Amino acid sequence: MAIAAYNFPVRSTDHLRRPHSSGNGTWTDGASCYPIIEALMAGAARGSGAPLDCIRLALDAAGALGRADPVTSVQPARLQSFDGALYRTGTGAWTILHSDRLAASDVRFMIAYLLGRQLLGGSEMDYVECANADVMAMPEDDSAGGLAYAFASRLLMPLNAFRLALPGAVDLDVLAGLAERLCLPVHHVARRWLSYTSRRAWLTLRRDGVTLGTWASETAFGLWGEGLDGAKGLRAAPQTLRLDDGTSIELAVGPRHLAARTGAHQCAAFPR
Repeated sequence: MAIAAYNFPVRSTDHLRRPHSSGNGTWTDGASCYPIIEALMAGAARGSGAPLDCIRLALDAAGALGRADPVTSVQPARLQSFDGALYRTGTGAWTILHSDRLAASDVRFMIAYLLGRQLLGGSEMDYVECANADVMAMPEDDSAGGLAYAFASRLLMPLNAFRLALPGAVDLDVLAGLAERLCLPVHHVARRWLSYTSRRAWLTLRRDGVTLGTWASETAFGLWGEGLDGAKGLRAAPQTLRLDDGTSIELAVGPRHLAARTGAHQCAAFPR
């Protein structure tokens, strides 16, 4: 399947809107990141078959949004204790740095994440430094990091087009194939799929035996009290994918389950 410049063959702007239940069966929209994404994409250069150019997008963002604090430089650097950085310069502009040791897919997501920190951050923010492992395990909440993660995820993987890209059965092999075509890390692609799937599924990210994070689909939250071992409720043993950097990804997928979830859960800032 060919991937257009916006990573998918998008035909409308519906994918930019966050569906939010109003409690009476209707859906409304109100997330602040979606108008920003729409404005960015309206002026983005598009080339057939190429993933979104995150560097060009970051450099052009201030002009597209009418802001006076542009990102003027996006550069690789030999970083030591972190993998990505956003710095305000003396002129009020911004510089984005990413480690020259990151894989190309991690670089793309890191740039989008740091752009989100810049666009969604307050005037009191002067810099951000982050490790790639921290971005990989970023919670989806109302924190500055959580909002920027949601921005990057929805910028690079719009919902409706993402659904079209995964029309059949999904497992780690399918997600890894899509991640390769999008030039994005597979764990971010897997988390995006979890945000909307009706299947009971959970994802665990580990590095060197240490759990970095665990995420579940909405219909799997009733499993929290039973333990996330894949044997109870999901009817499937976890599938494992090991990456070259020592990270392992585990995904267990069960049947479709549309009943109301039973586990307590704090909704993500931009759940769709």
